[in-house]
This record gives sequence, C-alpha cells and structure tokens, in this order.
Amino acid sequence: MTSATTTPTTTGTSTGSKVLALAMSETRLMLRNRTVAVSALFIPLVMGAFFAYSFTSNGGEDPSPFVFALVVASQLAIVVGMTVYVTTTITVVARRHTRVLKRMRTSGISDTGLLAATIAPTVVVGLLQLVLFVPFNAYMGVPVPADPLALALAALGGLALSVTAALATTVVTATPERAQITTLPLVFLILGASIALAVIPADGWWQLLALVPGAAIGELAGYGLLGGAWGAGVAGLPAVLPALVALVVWPVVFGVLAKRSFRWDPRN
Repeated sequence: MTSATTTPTTTGTSTGSKVLALAMSETRLMLRNRTVAVSALFIPLVMGAFFAYSFTSNGGEDPSPFVFALVVASQLAIVVGMTVYVTTTITVVARRHTRVLKRMRTSGISDTGLLAATIAPTVVVGLLQLVLFVPFNAYMGVPVPADPLALALAALGGLALSVTAALATTVVTATPERAQITTLPLVFLILGASIALAVIPADGWWQLLALVPGAAIGELAGYGLLGGAWGAGVAGLPAVLPALVALVVWPVVFGVLAKRSFRWDPRN
C-alpha cells in the first residue's frame, strides 16, 4: 500500500528533474552558440534601449504620453518577435534536424515536457529582458503604468503567441538556416502591428485592428501606459475586448496547427 502511494511521487520527481536538467542543458547550448546568443540576448536589448532613447529624446521637450506607449510596445514586440519567436523556432528546428528531439523521446520525458524544456530557456531570457527594460525606462522618464494589468496581459499574451507560433513555424521550416526566412513575415507583422496599435486612436472601428496577430500587444501596451482599457468601446463593450480576444485566439490557432502537424523527424 505504501509502495503504491509513493511510487507516483518518485516518478513525478524523477521526470521533473529530467526536464529541469534538459532545460539547463539547452541554456548552456544557447549561450555557447555565439550567433544565437547575440541575436537573442544582445540585439533585442540594444534595439529596445535605442528605441527608448530615440523616442524620448525630443529636443528637450517633454514627450507625448503616446511616445511612452510607443516605447513600451516596441520593446515588447522586439522581445516577443526576436528573442522568443525567432530563437525558439531556430532552437526546435536545430534539435529536430540533428535528431536530438527524436532521441530524447526515449528518455522517459513526455513530449510536452521535452518541448517545454527546449523552449523554457528562451522564454526565461525574454522575461529577463522585459525586467531589465523597467529600470532603463524609468531612467528615460517613462511613467509608472496607469494599468499594470493590461501591461502584464500584453507581455504574457505576447509570450504565448510567440511560443505557439514558433512551434507552428517549425512545420514549414526544414533547417535552422531556413528559419531566418520563414520567421520574417510574422516578425514584421508583430513589430508593425504592435507599434501601430500603440499610437492609433483606440476608438471606433480602429479597435478591430487589434485582431491582427501581434497587434493586441501594442494596444494593451498603450492601455497599460495611458489607461482606458475597461471603458466603453464598440457597442458599449469594454474597449480592450478585441485585443483580449486576439490575445487568446491566435495562440490557440497556432497551437492547434502545431499539434496537428508538428514533426519530430528531420525534414528534407
């Protein structure tokens, strides 16, 4: 009786340890790869800092509140699009291309745990970058968010979008080198839509543009800095509703596509 009770706990602990060990191994591999380390760690931080400095430097004049929303939206889009989406796609494709994923399926780790361990380091790096932007933005004069919840939803929804989109993109990506091409359309869409929705007036039919993949990140960033997310919008519904719908729908769509078509064997 005692044995039957303790065995599942032991097995669960062993599996968790394997997932953690694999995640740590993936972290070391990412840091050792100079190309990935620079593109995932260095470039997004430099671009985010550059945008903050460029947008807030206005010849000594006080920037418009919309400028601050633009800064935060661009930083979120860079982390979501470049750090997490592109790097996750390259990492998963690389592990599949070298048959590491297929071999690891015999290690006792579930498919979900295997993918989670492979993706986790990139997500953690993305979160750390967002945290590092906070004191830098404060130094540059970006005010305290008027609606922290909207800003948190933008970050979490963006991470969910980037991870599921990366898994879906691996379906059409044969090699790690090809990932630099297959990820470009969505990266440009995330960057463009996020930045545009951060400054476009959030009223009338403009709110429907939040349904574009990635646009909800910019709109929620704007609400986070300026407030007004829960005020009346189209048909008297909360103004933030279209963005929240997109925030949920697109990760689900990409997740379903990935689940149906994900391949563990190398592609030619």
